[in-house]
Amino acid sequence: MPRRYLNLTPLSEALAVMRREFPSPGRAETVPLREAVGRVTAEPLYAGYSVPVADIAKFDGYAVKSGETRGAQDQRPLPLAGYARINTGEVLPQPFDAVVMIEDTWDEGGIPRIRKSAAPGQHIRRAGEDVRAGELVLPKGNRVRPFDIGALATYGIDQIRVRSVRVGIVPTGSDLVPLGTAPGPGQTIETNTLMAEAYLTGIGATCRRYGIVPDEPDLIREAVETAVAENDLVIISAGSSAGTRDFSRDVVEELGEVVFHGIAVRPGKPVLLANVGGKPVLGMPGYPVAAQTVLREVAGDLLSWWGLSPLPGEELDVRLSRRLASDLGFDEFVPVSVGRVNGTCWATPHPRGGGIQMAVVRANGYLHIPAVREGIEAGEEVRVRLTVPQASLTRTLVCVGRRDPALCELGNHLAEAGYQFHCCNASTVGAVLALRANTCHAATVALPETASAWSDLVLRYLPDVDLFRVPVVRTEVGIASADPLDAGVLTSLRVANRPKSAAAQLLLDSWLDREGIGTDRPAEPADVRVCPAHEAREAGLRFTPIGYESCDLLVREELAADEGIAALIEAARSPGFRAYLRTIGRDPGDGDAHDVFSA
Repeated sequence: MPRRYLNLTPLSEALAVMRREFPSPGRAETVPLREAVGRVTAEPLYAGYSVPVADIAKFDGYAVKSGETRGAQDQRPLPLAGYARINTGEVLPQPFDAVVMIEDTWDEGGIPRIRKSAAPGQHIRRAGEDVRAGELVLPKGNRVRPFDIGALATYGIDQIRVRSVRVGIVPTGSDLVPLGTAPGPGQTIETNTLMAEAYLTGIGATCRRYGIVPDEPDLIREAVETAVAENDLVIISAGSSAGTRDFSRDVVEELGEVVFHGIAVRPGKPVLLANVGGKPVLGMPGYPVAAQTVLREVAGDLLSWWGLSPLPGEELDVRLSRRLASDLGFDEFVPVSVGRVNGTCWATPHPRGGGIQMAVVRANGYLHIPAVREGIEAGEEVRVRLTVPQASLTRTLVCVGRRDPALCELGNHLAEAGYQFHCCNASTVGAVLALRANTCHAATVALPETASAWSDLVLRYLPDVDLFRVPVVRTEVGIASADPLDAGVLTSLRVANRPKSAAAQLLLDSWLDREGIGTDRPAEPADVRVCPAHEAREAGLRFTPIGYESCDLLVREELAADEGIAALIEAARSPGFRAYLRTIGRDPGDGDAHDVFSA
């Protein structure tokens, strides 16, 4: 029977144990200045010489003796006697002690004249004004930023001693194929180590990715032994769970000692930490989002403890748009989209799970639900760590509701106007409730084109709210079948699926009722399935239409004049977007018809 990680270590305890178990290797290396961005200084850096080396002119003009310019006035201009022409940055010649800008002079008979006397030291940069030889430039333990590079070069520093941590990353899995290979059935492109290398290199580590290792204990053991010998930290990607092909724990137990296996964190629970020859070996889950959590919260924490610098990330206090439940005892990390609506920043959660990678791609931040909380209530203030600059939130639009593929292209068109479009999946009712709570810029509603759809599913939730409706796309929904649907077939028809879309479900139920077909028939085995017309055509199936589903954007009327909302509406109505819908076999509907209505 496979061994499961039943005794989950709390995240805070796991981090404390890891820090006690593994002190910093204390390694440093010298790198060229151009390669130092993102690295952490291992020793203080001092200026090699003064800047400027000597007194220099701040502006183009004339070097003068300030004493000889006394008495110059508007009513009594003074011709310059002893002077020297000088340009910006040139060394001030002796015996001059001031500079007069050329803009403050005029030429009369070949002699420059001034209307104001010059003060001693005027428009001069003194030697060492920026930095003096031997002065501290960057202290030990400082992360080198891009704009530090120019200054360091100016001060005569062309090489830097930086903290060095070598990380070996070993991908395991017989189903993995390298990037650039088209995966076959049951195969997956190996991306977790690529992601790990990018993230850990940004922290300042030196990473080495090893080749893909099949799910064979002997080969995994050999790869881990090699990686441990060559690195300070080893990360094994996948194989730390409890499946029949997960061998990481068995391998590291043979080579060393397991520190913990499983931590109370979501996603990322199956993380494994072992001590092999005094070095940490971290088993990282295969699910991409779980792997990200482990890299950020565990591997990143260890590297910070060893003196490297975590990637900069702004934190912002915002309000949660809807309630989030969480299990007591688990630290949970949830991807969110943050947008400013009517002056308040709201965080709208995306779907949770270790394998839902697009949730992280679509998000612009994440929040942490501590283990002592069973959830967070709607409207509660939470702290979000942004994955984008905070300034970008002013041009971020959050839409809640049905995430129709057409909306992705709508966001692409909106980007041309400089806005980011975040669509957070929710039911039509959930979208309408978000609009009612004023926690989003727009709601996406997918409704059947029936007389009562709006009053039944939208307006009753929004009393006394004036709405602006923007048609996005119409979808013809119907029954896909291999054979024609004649009267003899209809009486014994078995439907393959109950549509996830509420609109499609209503259309199906109405059609079944009209045809006299019971809605309580068993779903399998099936004769037909419900789908959009374009999917039936692509599959080469016969299509029997049952109605149309409309996907529209709703915004509050008072927001319709907002610059971002106006850009969204313009994008939805643009000829380019409507042409795109036609190219993929979708009906843009009457994109020019938008109206204001209320309950």
